[in-house]
Amino acid sequence: MMSNLDAFLAMIRASEGTDKYPDPYRVCFGGRHTIADLSDHPAATGEWKGEPLDSLGPNYKGLVSTAAGAYQIIRPTWAGCKLILRLADFSPASQDAAATLLIKERGAFDLVNAGQIAEAIQKCATTWASLPGGGSGQPQHTVAQLLNWYGNSGGAYA
Repeated sequence: MMSNLDAFLAMIRASEGTDKYPDPYRVCFGGRHTIADLSDHPAATGEWKGEPLDSLGPNYKGLVSTAAGAYQIIRPTWAGCKLILRLADFSPASQDAAATLLIKERGAFDLVNAGQIAEAIQKCATTWASLPGGGSGQPQHTVAQLLNWYGNSGGAYA
């Protein structure tokens, strides 16, 4: 049986679009690069330089995203998670641990475990651009879509 946390992580993968790939843990932003080396974040190993964000509009001209992996974690955020959790690599287990840490840092972990998912989504909106309310200017999903993915992944509600 999946835990609420497992369902919430699956919901984030669906929202970020990485669940559409054969291995969500090896997806880089834009889907044009598949991570070969999971020894560290692909922007840290030098395997991948990031993806230009020009297609998102004039406010993004010249910017590059290093979002990578199942949860589309950018290199600086990954570096912090790696340090705090002493992660040895960019493996699926390490990516799950980093995403869980980010959920905890946003004060949403207890909400997720309690099945208060709409509230947890709101708390995590500034971490994942695809969640509604983060103000990133990037495409976002509705709370209804997210709750559907969460429920379909076996999550329970309060």
